[in-house]
Amino acid sequence: MATVFICHDFILDSLLDSIAGALAQRGVEVIRGPESIPGQITRFTPEADAALFERCDVLMFSSRNIASREVMLSAPRLRAIVNPTIGLETVDIAAADELGIIIGHGAIPENYLGMAEAAVMLMLALRYGLHASEAVLRGSRPAPGFDPARMHARMLRGSTVGIVGPGRIGRAVIDRLQAFDVRILASGSSQHPMSRPPNTEIVALDTLLRESDLVGLFASMNEGNRHMINEETLGLMKPGAYLINVARGGLVDEQALYRALRDGRLAGAALDTFEVEPLAADSPLRQLDNVILTPHSVGVTREFANGVVPAAIENIERVMRGEPPLYCKNPYLVEAWQKRLQRLDGTAA
Repeated sequence: MATVFICHDFILDSLLDSIAGALAQRGVEVIRGPESIPGQITRFTPEADAALFERCDVLMFSSRNIASREVMLSAPRLRAIVNPTIGLETVDIAAADELGIIIGHGAIPENYLGMAEAAVMLMLALRYGLHASEAVLRGSRPAPGFDPARMHARMLRGSTVGIVGPGRIGRAVIDRLQAFDVRILASGSSQHPMSRPPNTEIVALDTLLRESDLVGLFASMNEGNRHMINEETLGLMKPGAYLINVARGGLVDEQALYRALRDGRLAGAALDTFEVEPLAADSPLRQLDNVILTPHSVGVTREFANGVVPAAIENIERVMRGEPPLYCKNPYLVEAWQKRLQRLDGTAA
């Protein structure tokens, strides 16, 4: 019988509970991690937590639980790490590669396409001043009439959109922007020119920030790009530009962004993710009327909820059969992983 560790996560617990329940119905032993505390990252130590992992074949974490090298070493039977969602910044991928551990994740189309649709929605909401239009009807602001100088809405057509991190979500955004007659810039792609997104200019980050009317963050999080949007880089952006972050909160220096929005250097922002989640009740960002704030769920749809649990189960069942996960982060590791499985199965025999 397989044994699977599943973390707790205050944002994802209903999803994780469903995965745990589905596995238990299949005869899998499920070990749950410690309770997740809002605003904190769960870090495991071998001394305190080795008993959680020592019998496990598969470990499941989230972006608020750290899967370190030490955790992997404390799981001698470990076949795979399978996270339910796309982000893997809390998994030490280099350590997993070195140890021959395959990594599966939730890169289902309903996940990244939902996020892409939501990102375009946020771009339109910012560009058209949805908050300001609501305020007119609710009586807190005068109607602008048809005086161009007083109108807040602007078309997306004809603008320049910058995509920082043209991965699955970023590329899906680019696909959806093709119909809007915009100029598209992208930065952060290390891919072969033949796989370059259509109608997209690959430029340096500085160029993207200087020339874009809207900047969307879709990059994976790592220590090298923490606070990539900061006082200096915000200063490169066009006066009146917009920032959208549906990636990871740590990409943005929130205090610097607050000052840029407060002082009117940026026209607005839409943020679905924050350095500390949930966003603190006293965060100055909550005081601004030119910011859209959503609780790290803007692209979470019914279709995603219906698809992510079966995908996680499929990933786990595949690795227990010795097959790569359906959604695999390190497919280049398959040969080394299969050798690890041979050693594990030989030890078990």
